Amino acid sequence: MLTGVTTRTITPQEDIEPWPGGNARTVLGYLTSTVGMTSADASELLKAARAAQAGAGPGTLADYPVPDGNAHLLIHYAPGSRGYRFKLTYPENEVPPDGSPACDAGGAPAPRLPAPAGGPQPGPAGITVTIWHNVASDEQGRHTAMLGGYHPGDPVVRVFAYQASPGRSAEEIAEDAFAIFNDHPGDAAGAELARAYYGRRLRSLSVGDIVAAGDVLLAVGRPAGWEHVTGQLTEVRTRKHGTIPLPLPARAPATGPAPDRTAMSVIESRDYRAAARGSKATRSSP
Repeated sequence: MLTGVTTRTITPQEDIEPWPGGNARTVLGYLTSTVGMTSADASELLKAARAAQAGAGPGTLADYPVPDGNAHLLIHYAPGSRGYRFKLTYPENEVPPDGSPACDAGGAPAPRLPAPAGGPQPGPAGITVTIWHNVASDEQGRHTAMLGGYHPGDPVVRVFAYQASPGRSAEEIAEDAFAIFNDHPGDAAGAELARAYYGRRLRSLSVGDIVAAGDVLLAVGRPAGWEHVTGQLTEVRTRKHGTIPLPLPARAPATGPAPDRTAMSVIESRDYRAAARGSKATRSSP
């Protein structure tokens, strides 16, 4: 029987990291072959992850202290996909027993671009890159952004985030992102990011979508190139085929009232969508 398994709220950083994972069979194979757990213990750990999610909500994970070491194995269960995400962590500045840098559960350093892929790394050197899907549509439900590009006020969904290496312009980072998220990565790091992106069942990056490289917002232009976006984005949490919002950051217990969801419900309401369609029709009129 496993001992020492605890549950805790997932951090906002952990929430957006593209951890390795898969179905129960894949993760059980990792736990038994790489971590050295018995089949019974591995199955019990996955059960603990499911119980944590069921008992405290989707922002909860199981934290297992690996025996004979200071490492912790984090397991997060996603009931929607019936899949698991996992990460092997070590204390800060500590080198794992194999002498390699602190790594994720897949055995490779956490990904950056162009460093090997895995999950965003903390530190001032990294540039946070966020992918936004444009979900603007007309009254027939057609995706208008693919035809006309991004327009101020278009509703957008935050679907993916990672850390990129500094030293390049926002346009260069955006070009890399466009290639990676159209399944044409240029190196192994990009291939890992592409797997994580498409593993979330996201559609390819397209005209009207936005790549945010730090504070610089760039919309995919038509027929090519990038358009600088100024002003606030209209974020929504619409879920549709190929567009799945990133989870909201988990709220720690007893930290105050839940966030106000009024603005979000208004943005997603039928009246808002109707008004947005009318606005687009006015904009396209001569």
